[in-house]
Amino acid sequence: MAQSAINESNVAPFPSIPAQPTSGERSQGAVQVFPSTRPGYRLVPALIGTFARHQLAWIECPSWCIENHASEPSALEDITHYADSDMLEIPTFSDPESAAYVLYARLEADPVASDPRVRETHVLLWEDASPMEARLTPEMAEGLADEMIAFASHLRHLARAARQHNEVSRRRVSLLKAQDGAA
Repeated sequence: MAQSAINESNVAPFPSIPAQPTSGERSQGAVQVFPSTRPGYRLVPALIGTFARHQLAWIECPSWCIENHASEPSALEDITHYADSDMLEIPTFSDPESAAYVLYARLEADPVASDPRVRETHVLLWEDASPMEARLTPEMAEGLADEMIAFASHLRHLARAARQHNEVSRRRVSLLKAQDGAA
């Protein structure tokens, strides 16, 4: 079988085409198609630049991030990672069509923030009608969750006390009506 001229050692590759490893060289080292990512991250496309001039780049993104970083161009330093948010609606009987308060919570990380705590993954809480936000470390979020569980227990206690008081009041009114009717 004839040997290809490309595999001959006296044939130099074109200057614009890098020399390719021989089959023996390939088996010694692993070929990696994509850069490796840290555990808990994945590579996602992102549009970097402005609307007038941008390009697609691959960035590391936390596995919990739901943001589509390729939907609109942005500066690399403006990319923030967001998880899906959950909410707690606090109703009021004075306006049953809308909630009195809506509290949201989600994971967030801003990889290039000046504050290292904002660069790390943290819990973000905010109320629908307020510009204020609460950024919590994981430890702070767990402490708040413990306080909220205690608050929920207190709220159940208040609901039972209100229900019992209303039942006693209704019985008293019924008893008074019955006495007035007997007199």
